Amino acid sequence: MTAEEFREDPGEEARFRRLLAARLPRHAAPAHLRAAISALAAPPHRASWVAPALSALATALVLGLVALPLLPRNVEPDPLRSLVSAVLSQHTRSLMWGEERPEAVPAALPRFMEQTGIALSWFFQGDDEIQLINAEPLVVEGRRALALTYKDRQGHTLTYMLLPGAGMALPEQGRVKIDGFRPLLTQTDGWSIFVWKQKDLACFLISDLVSEQDLTRFKQVFLKVRLGTEPPPTS
Repeated sequence: MTAEEFREDPGEEARFRRLLAARLPRHAAPAHLRAAISALAAPPHRASWVAPALSALATALVLGLVALPLLPRNVEPDPLRSLVSAVLSQHTRSLMWGEERPEAVPAALPRFMEQTGIALSWFFQGDDEIQLINAEPLVVEGRRALALTYKDRQGHTLTYMLLPGAGMALPEQGRVKIDGFRPLLTQTDGWSIFVWKQKDLACFLISDLVSEQDLTRFKQVFLKVRLGTEPPPTS
């Protein structure tokens, strides 16, 4: 039978297929081969995290572009805040390491004023309610400073610190009226601090008097210190 006769006879082709199926051995394909063929035939798989990640990135970029004009530009450091923090650090240091030397203050204070350049015509030396217990020269934020330490009858330690402050400006917000004076009152981390200007000096009075009742006493101490301390007149 010729090839053309074989292709034209569908019955003979069917018999030939049955003959091949019966005579030729069949072997199962290895599992790894079937897996490789299936992987090649399947459509490319994209990791499930790619789409959400791209979406989140796009959202972040949009939000960043929207918020960028709202960000502060060229924010200048607050010199007053920096000074308050430094003064408070010196006060806590004095509480930990300072000594009570009331008898040495009158003799040492003129020398300290010369060392710091903080001259005082007179200063509050204490009374029955509060006692001057120490004085020392300091350097605060690169400025020479003079610190006077007091202790009241209840055992509260107060630091009165003076340093050059010709260029320091005090904000209006936070000021309190005490007789004819308007010092700035700030409270932070369990401390109360009065800040005011006296001629070219920046003055700080620090204590742990923070409650409403304690603040009344603190204001009285401020008046005593403010009225009892006077720099010399400027030339």
